[in-house]
Amino acid sequence: MAHPDDLDPKAVRRQFARRAGNLHRADFLLREAERRLLDRLEIVRLRPASILDVGCGLGHGLAALSQRYPEAAVRGCDLAWQVAAQARRRLVPEARGLLARLRRGAARPVASVFAADAQALPLPDSSVDLIWSNLAFHWFAEPARAVDEWHRVIRPEGLLTFTVLGVDSLAELRAAGARMMRFPDMHDIGDLLAGAGFAEPVMDVERIALTYRDPAAMLADARALGGNALTGRFRGLLGRGHRREWLAALERGRGADGMLRLTVELIFGHAWCPAKKRLPRGLARVEFLPKRKH
Repeated sequence: MAHPDDLDPKAVRRQFARRAGNLHRADFLLREAERRLLDRLEIVRLRPASILDVGCGLGHGLAALSQRYPEAAVRGCDLAWQVAAQARRRLVPEARGLLARLRRGAARPVASVFAADAQALPLPDSSVDLIWSNLAFHWFAEPARAVDEWHRVIRPEGLLTFTVLGVDSLAELRAAGARMMRFPDMHDIGDLLAGAGFAEPVMDVERIALTYRDPAAMLADARALGGNALTGRFRGLLGRGHRREWLAALERGRGADGMLRLTVELIFGHAWCPAKKRLPRGLARVEFLPKRKH
């Protein structure tokens, strides 16, 4: 079972709402994870009619999915409505020329976007062929609920594919004294998927080493990936002295080559929904077979 440290769901929402205008700072990692996740779809035989991006952010993944599956209805959801609103604006096709700009208000967006909690999706049962989620899973306060929701809304023989930061991510910040959420272990996630009813879960890990010359840039990138949403977090304002202490702590991690390093463990997961979908926990399927003739 995956156990993130005591995350406060309201604080998670506030963190991303507050960073809505600065999410592009984290794009370097989101886009790299997205590219690698798209590459994994190359070997999958799937023609989805309906796609859901859980934790869609600014909508880059939605645009890529829409391009890959032009006949599919693509939808995205994000916990913060401020982020969802930005994604909606970005996904309206660019209008060229005066007449096109006048018609822009009626332009069909690349995908539809709405604000929703991944642990309580406002979608019917068995309504999605492909669930995609890029670097959102580690922000779920109750990951088991989210996985159950994914299983509820996915159609039989549908595909779930996602990325998540793994347990060794940002280890350098933790070593410098940061009080951080724990990132999940891929084996725990695989157990959650199997327990919810997904078939053939496959998990693999890739590691990325980010290098920096400036500790302030390293700290800014880490903050862009998300702030402190722990229930027991310090609620007051931290002064410049605290920031100087942080930068000095990071400096002590400088390598022999003069560079600072930040480790990112990317977990990639995918699993199929069986043709005979398991019912919610506590319920069993009853089948009536035709009477055999003797």
